[in-house]
Amino acid sequence: MADYFGHWMNFRENLGYMAPKIFYVNWFRVDSNGKFMWPGFGENSRVLKWICERVDGVGKARPTPIGYIPTADALYTGGLDISSETIQKLLHVDVEQWLHEIPDIRKFYSTFGQRLPPMLTSNLDKLEARLKASSDVPTHNQALLNWVQEIYELCTPTKIYWCTGTDDEYSELCEAMVKSGTFIRLNEQKRPNCFLARSDPRDVARVESCTFICSKNAEEAGPTNNWADPTEMKEKMRKLFQGCMAGRTMYVVPFCMGPLGSPYSKYGVEITDSPYVVVNMKIMARMGTAVLNAMGDQWFLPCLHSVGSPLKPGQADVAWPCNPDQRYIVHFPEEPSVWSYGSGYGGNALLGKKCYALRIASVMGRKEGWLAEHCLILGLVSPEGKKYYVCAGFPSACGKTNLAMLVPTIPGWTVRCVGDDIAWLHVGEDGRLHAINPEAGFFGVAPGTSNTSNRSAMVTMEKNSIFTNVALTPDGDVWWEGMTKEAPAELIDWKGEKWTPDCGRKAAHPNARYTTPASQCPVIDPEWENPKGVPISAIMFGGRRNSLVPLVTEAFTWSHGVFMGSIISSELTAAAEGTVGEVRRDPFAMLPFCGYNMADYFHHWINFREKLGYNCPKIFYVNWFRRDEKGGFLWPGFGENSRVLKWVCERLGRNPVGRSIVTPIGHVPTIDGIDIGGLDINRGTMQKLLKVDASEWINEIGGIRKYYEQFGNKIPPTLVNELNSLNERLGLIEDKPTTTNQTLISWVQEIRALCQPLNIHWCTGTDEEYSELCEAMVKSGTFIRLNEQKRPNCFLARSDPRDVARVESCTFICSKNAEEAGPTNNWADPTEMKEKMRKLFQGCMAGRTMYVVPFCMGPLGSPYSKYGVEITDSPYVVVNMKIMARMGTAVLNAMGDQWFLPCLHSVGSPLKPGQADVAWPCNPDQRYIVHFPEEPSVWSYGSGYGGNALLGKKCYALRIASVMGRKEGWLAEHCLILGLVSPEGKKYYVCAGFPSACGKTNLAMLVPTIPGWTVRCVGDDIAWLHVGEDGRLHAINPEAGFFGVAPGTSNTSNRSAMVTMEKNSIFTNVALTPDGDVWWEGMTKEAPAELIDWKGEKWTPDCGRKAAHPNARYTTPASQCPVIDPEWENPKGVPICAIIFGGRRPRLIPLVTEAFIWDHGVFMGSIISSELTAAAEGTLGEVRRDPFAMLPFCGYNMADYFQHWVDFRSKLGYLAPKIFYVNWFRVDSNGKFMWPGFGENSRVLKWICERVDGVGKAKSTPIGYIPTPDAIYTGGLDISSETMNKLLHVDVEQWLQEMPDIRKFYAKFGNRIPPMLTSNLEKLESRLSSCSGVPTHNRNLLAWVHEMQALCQPDNVHWCSGTDEEYTELCDIMVKNGTLEKLNPRSRPNSFVARAHPDDVIRVSKDVFVAAPTKEDVGPTNNWADPEPTRKRLLELFNGCMKGRTMYVVPFCMGPLGSKYARLGVQVTDSPYAVVGLRTMTRMGTQVLNLLSEDEGFVKCSHSVGAPLQSGQEDVPWPCNLQSRIIVQFNNDGQLWSFGSGYGANSFMSKSCFALRLGTVLARKERWLVSRCVIFSIAPPEGQKYYVCALLPSGCGKTGLAMMVPKIPGWSVSCVGDDTAWLHVRDGRLYAINPDNGFYDVATGRSSNHDQSIMGTINSNTIFTNVATTQEGDVWWEGLTRDPPAKLTDWTGKEWTPDCGRSAAHWNARYLVASKYCPVTDPECNNPFGVPISAFIFGSRRNDTYPLIHEASSWNAGVLLGASISTINNSDIKYDPFAMHSYCGININDYISEWESLHSQLGYNTPKIFHVNWFRKDSFGNFLWPGYRDNSRLLKWVWERIEGTGLVRKTPIGFVPSQEALDVRGLRWSAATAEALLRVDKAEWLEEIKRVGDYFKKLGGISETLTAELRSIEDKFATC
Repeated sequence: MADYFGHWMNFRENLGYMAPKIFYVNWFRVDSNGKFMWPGFGENSRVLKWICERVDGVGKARPTPIGYIPTADALYTGGLDISSETIQKLLHVDVEQWLHEIPDIRKFYSTFGQRLPPMLTSNLDKLEARLKASSDVPTHNQALLNWVQEIYELCTPTKIYWCTGTDDEYSELCEAMVKSGTFIRLNEQKRPNCFLARSDPRDVARVESCTFICSKNAEEAGPTNNWADPTEMKEKMRKLFQGCMAGRTMYVVPFCMGPLGSPYSKYGVEITDSPYVVVNMKIMARMGTAVLNAMGDQWFLPCLHSVGSPLKPGQADVAWPCNPDQRYIVHFPEEPSVWSYGSGYGGNALLGKKCYALRIASVMGRKEGWLAEHCLILGLVSPEGKKYYVCAGFPSACGKTNLAMLVPTIPGWTVRCVGDDIAWLHVGEDGRLHAINPEAGFFGVAPGTSNTSNRSAMVTMEKNSIFTNVALTPDGDVWWEGMTKEAPAELIDWKGEKWTPDCGRKAAHPNARYTTPASQCPVIDPEWENPKGVPISAIMFGGRRNSLVPLVTEAFTWSHGVFMGSIISSELTAAAEGTVGEVRRDPFAMLPFCGYNMADYFHHWINFREKLGYNCPKIFYVNWFRRDEKGGFLWPGFGENSRVLKWVCERLGRNPVGRSIVTPIGHVPTIDGIDIGGLDINRGTMQKLLKVDASEWINEIGGIRKYYEQFGNKIPPTLVNELNSLNERLGLIEDKPTTTNQTLISWVQEIRALCQPLNIHWCTGTDEEYSELCEAMVKSGTFIRLNEQKRPNCFLARSDPRDVARVESCTFICSKNAEEAGPTNNWADPTEMKEKMRKLFQGCMAGRTMYVVPFCMGPLGSPYSKYGVEITDSPYVVVNMKIMARMGTAVLNAMGDQWFLPCLHSVGSPLKPGQADVAWPCNPDQRYIVHFPEEPSVWSYGSGYGGNALLGKKCYALRIASVMGRKEGWLAEHCLILGLVSPEGKKYYVCAGFPSACGKTNLAMLVPTIPGWTVRCVGDDIAWLHVGEDGRLHAINPEAGFFGVAPGTSNTSNRSAMVTMEKNSIFTNVALTPDGDVWWEGMTKEAPAELIDWKGEKWTPDCGRKAAHPNARYTTPASQCPVIDPEWENPKGVPICAIIFGGRRPRLIPLVTEAFIWDHGVFMGSIISSELTAAAEGTLGEVRRDPFAMLPFCGYNMADYFQHWVDFRSKLGYLAPKIFYVNWFRVDSNGKFMWPGFGENSRVLKWICERVDGVGKAKSTPIGYIPTPDAIYTGGLDISSETMNKLLHVDVEQWLQEMPDIRKFYAKFGNRIPPMLTSNLEKLESRLSSCSGVPTHNRNLLAWVHEMQALCQPDNVHWCSGTDEEYTELCDIMVKNGTLEKLNPRSRPNSFVARAHPDDVIRVSKDVFVAAPTKEDVGPTNNWADPEPTRKRLLELFNGCMKGRTMYVVPFCMGPLGSKYARLGVQVTDSPYAVVGLRTMTRMGTQVLNLLSEDEGFVKCSHSVGAPLQSGQEDVPWPCNLQSRIIVQFNNDGQLWSFGSGYGANSFMSKSCFALRLGTVLARKERWLVSRCVIFSIAPPEGQKYYVCALLPSGCGKTGLAMMVPKIPGWSVSCVGDDTAWLHVRDGRLYAINPDNGFYDVATGRSSNHDQSIMGTINSNTIFTNVATTQEGDVWWEGLTRDPPAKLTDWTGKEWTPDCGRSAAHWNARYLVASKYCPVTDPECNNPFGVPISAFIFGSRRNDTYPLIHEASSWNAGVLLGASISTINNSDIKYDPFAMHSYCGININDYISEWESLHSQLGYNTPKIFHVNWFRKDSFGNFLWPGYRDNSRLLKWVWERIEGTGLVRKTPIGFVPSQEALDVRGLRWSAATAEALLRVDKAEWLEEIKRVGDYFKKLGGISETLTAELRSIEDKFATC
């Protein structure tokens, strides 16, 4: 046999080049159960087929050590019941088994001795070598070996390399990457053994959108993870990994997470084709042979990674291989395993990091009873040597690494690092919580890391480190932003480009990284690798919040701490996808890293408490990032954070020594609790840092609840209870009288006895008294007299800095019960509060004078005025009351014995004998402003400031007066009163109620900017409203002065106020100029060079603080106001004709709105919301609801107050004032006010007056009447109409989003809220929903729109109504944007021209894809796309694509409304051009939505121009995205997506995308037919009208045919549709509807000579695109006129002349016009049943072969004609079956089959089929047929053939008209011409038959019926 072997060997020489290939088969491989895996017998033919393919060189195979093996998809398995897994097993090459086989082969060969051919032993040796080379296996772990082999066969790498983890291996790999360009070696002197890598710019961060948790079901993954079905995803991943490592080395990386030998460590093996991953894993984990040895046969986590970039033979690699378009990071927690594809960056590729150490480990920890956490671990050692280990979990970029390695700034304390990112927490043997760091290195964010922020990290990375995406210095070192104070003069940036500091881009990527060994860290803890871990004493959570969260908080309990962890929120960082700076909730800093349902994760944390017993760590929450009002950080951070850690340590143990206070949110340090010794930080700043703002937290609770809601009933009840508890805690926190009024005298005596003043003074109110008191205060330091020349008789006061504003938290309404006070007031029991107040007032005026201040609110003698007496110990109050009210003896005289309101006030600062007073006495720790409405009386204690002390103001004039008004039938309101006088002298009095600091005073005294109008002030703050004797509403101003906010007041904003306060005024907390005048921010454009600020300190513009307090005030007499109204003290008041409400909202509310009726106006007032002002406690800028601007000032239950307003209407009869709502504060996208305000507000007042008179123009909106764009006079104002539109815009979506908040606000009033208000709210919501906001209840539509809004992130959403007004508005917008140009209305009424981007001018056919399960589904004429990757790509493209734009929701109907054959669709688009296109081409808008029932389906069409706008970025006239254009049709779910193009059918998707491509899919499912054809009728002068469909390829005259004006007298053609027909069978007949409603066709070539109907159609109401424009403002294109104009503007906007050498109009220039304007529209065009079709006309464009017209001899012969429609270009013939080549959404073969099968449904009513060819030429190349209108001659013959009368001759191809059959009267016609046009040439046709046959073969699926029909024609020619 050895010689036999030799004979075979030698036989090769006989064969030369013809040697057969040799194969080896084994049909008998068995599975683990011993069963044959291959069916054998006849199925072996499948193997033989592959063998034949290999012989031909086409069969797919992969090389293995034993030979070429079929790839998994190489064997044809169609129709075979065998899984891909079984195929893989059948083709598996088990290297270990083969190595075991080698000795047996050698033994067999040895039996032949020396006779054995050496070639065989040589082949055996080579086989063994190949086997060993492919598997150098340093392990016996069979599970690992099997897995490696499986992955090897799947990924087909060039070789396998088992990583050893040695330094030599590391060096070799790094050197290889230096050579390949992946690494740059850094300067060895500066960074020894360090390297720089630059990633692909598309592969720079975590890809959370591509990260999946493939648990058994979606609920297990939870709502915060992306879930995918594990089976489907595994199949998808296997397909991606198939051959993905071709040309690369497969590295097997065994690694250990945690110290080797630790009982808590876990093993893993990563297979990767990236050496970058290997060297990083070497640093980040324990790795290599040592791990394999320790692991033995134990379990490991399989981690598979590939960059997804296989190399073909000879193909050069790139420096950073990746596949950014197909990135997947997939976790299979049930297996478990991790698969990552496409990214080579960070945690996407280093699978031991987040993938294993957090996502998979969190699942394992849940099962095994431990915690895997995104936490640093640090050890703190006190000066006494006590050590504390702390875990701290923060979201990325919140300072974990900096904290882990910080260098403390407090003496004696040290910090040691155990880990900087991940902690695995177990309960140790001692019952305590222990933590290990599963990592061995630091993979940190470089930018921001410096010797200041993290000196330890900087030292750590001095050597043996890898840097990725940082910048490179000229001397070979690294740099990044924040590394040094000054940037180097020149760098090479992270992309490898030259960089200088002024180049405008980052040098390092924001997510640039360093990878460095933890062992090099200078502060590494000696216990960092302790196998038992380190014992944890405290757990810290933290986030990045500008406000809300204090510097540090200690949880009350473990469950409270878990609650804290569950609500972490932080800014999004560059380490993850998303908008940098966006705030999102990140529970436990684990949002991106928890591998299962986060609600179950919360449960796990809660239940973990049971394991800890008495050794439970305390939980804390820190926030280093709180900011001041200027946006600067309040806390210095970095090393100073050690001060917080010190307090944390002091709080540990059972007897904590750290000082704290209990707050609603937890234990917070006292001001002195944090050691700030040596730190430049004051107590005020510490107060801000430690502040717990209840209102902010209450607002936060809603967000927390909403966040919890996503988890449904899985959220632990413990957390809900904690949230409710938090909510509850936040909710809890003169000598001789000059009167005989005995009640007053008794009360004064009572108070004197109570307060024990040194003196008593009855105030007279005289000027002398005022002067004496002011002088006394100058001497006491309370007042500073101002410069008498500049400010005569004016004074400056500086309050205690703690007493600067209203104290709403200390303001109480002590009604008889809490319900009477209502939920918006602080209530206290009146008896208890009176007792408390009496105790406070006991002796409170000791050492002081008690002033008795009688005052009158309102003009003396008015029937509407009210009296009061204030007792106070503050002369500051007295002099201010002198200005603010009528005060003194005159009041006592007028009052007599009448009732008065007792008002008691004290600063709460008694003086002991000899004790010196302070300039501003107060008692800020015990402030109370208390109202007893039942008595009534007011008691105020502790504050000397403003409305807290001037009790006639808010306390009496609003809180108490509102109660009195309710009882007595009048209104006390927080309103200005002004009078407007028109140029004609007509006067209008108006009340306006705004929250504080919303411009009341400025409005009350404004100087109008519009000619002829004047404004006069009655009052600037408070109005008392009564019904006068005339039945009209009258108002008095109860005050006598102005107590206004100074900052912001200037000669620009309020000239009248500035004049008023020039004398006799008091200023409080403003700045003092060197020359003795006052100043405040906003008073002048430039600040003075030097001032004394409101605290009495030196101030300069660069000192960093305010000169005046934001709530600084002026008190000035109203009588001094230059615009005071002459009727301001009229005792009857002034008659009110309008009431204006307003707030301060940057969005939502239009400039001005008029209420529909009084009740609606009351509703408006009840929902006022505005920013919180400096006039009250709270956070500046916070928005809160402030109904009627009375929230802080209503003295009873606000629900009852609302009812009082409702009931007040009945008192007014026909004379009720109109109610308006204004908002001066709307801002643009840059945050700038759009309305100039101040004096320009007079323009709005003018419109209000016009509305009062019934002449002002307005339009009705869901929220009320809004001025039309031209209604507000803007003459002389520099404001664009676009801005006015924005100011008056009603954003329905935003209003709908406002509804829940209004409901929530109303809900707090319970059942006391007036039904009228809730009814108005319901009506508003209904109007919003039905008008255009969300005018549908279709849940699928609402959900989809919400989904697309979240994906595309538009600024606004607009539901299109389809009205003419909307169309006009959109066109106007596009004219302003430059998208449209309005044509001359005389020549083209209501018509426009658009100029597209020069590269966005046609269909993007090459980028049109049909996404279906297989390529076969879409056939050879379509571009196929794999659905899932394509959907992923689209989601990436659409993510944020509409930023800065409006998303239009366009409901549309394809076909007549109400037709059962019509179909509904909805398109979302950011293109107004697309909207007007859809409105023209379809039935669109609200009428369509009305057809959509709640659950009815519709086609989802998503379109974007793909050009998002950044803030402030200007738009272009034609936005598009040329690099990313794509149109995709998903056949399975019927969705359409279009991106990047704004042109035509690319953007209005109803046309080609829906009507044709998707239509073919729907039709095939539902048994109807889609055809790209015109529908028209032919009618003789007398006789039957027949409907015909004509299918012609582009450029063959479809539209001209449909709208033809026939040449033959009396005949008519009427158009049903010019492009598309939907065909259905009804009652045995074929009917057609036109799904379109307009015409969108090529303009070029159209003229009145041939296209009269078309030209008539586009005379008006048309949008032209890419045509030229004439100097007269009309349109022009080639072919329109015989001679072109002398000068034009061409389609690109350039000047054009006939000799310039280019086209004036683009060849694909278009017109867009509604079909209703067509003069020949068929009356049945909207028949819901369609029109009955009697004939089809197919057409081709051929120079020869096809006759002018012929009739098919049968239906199948006609289908053959349709399937072989063709056009010729030069000599190139292109076949276009049924003119659908580019428009068929299914396999064209299936579409042709649909035509064949249609015949079976029709029976006797089958339409005839004709074929036309207008384009036959003579031998000179001239057309033989004139075409155009003369085509009517052919239509006449068609009509006659339908009737059965037309003359014909029979030919092999069908029936051709005889020469006399055609009506050629008036036509130059000869027999020769007729013969040439109607000739059927045998030779030409035999050649055509061959071409058609070849084309059918190319299609591959043409039925036998058609091929037989083709053969039949051939046979007929053979016999003729």
